[in-house]
Amino acid sequence: MNRNRDKQFNIRLTAKELDMFERKRQASGLNKTDFFMKLVRGSNIKVYHFDDEVKGIMHELRKIGVNLNQVAYLANTFQSEKAQFALGYYQNSFCAAMDRLSRFLDKPLAEG
Repeated sequence: MNRNRDKQFNIRLTAKELDMFERKRQASGLNKTDFFMKLVRGSNIKVYHFDDEVKGIMHELRKIGVNLNQVAYLANTFQSEKAQFALGYYQNSFCAAMDRLSRFLDKPLAEG
């Protein structure tokens, strides 16, 4: 086989990462170069810019998590009606935040 690969680059891995690479490479039956090229050609990397919109969504999700603790308190203190109402509200808030996050993930800056 005639190869034109005359460029070389080095990477640093932890012992665990190198072990994982080697186990997967050996299982594939490929040499290091062919295995790496298969990884490069077969992978899809998405690039995102985490702007204020995403930071806001993440902040909202954290607040919902804190509020769920309050719902658990209400449920554990036999205030089930309040707990049920609050749970419905936070469920809707959670779904809305996840929808916004999903829309963000659907449009990366770059893909390749």
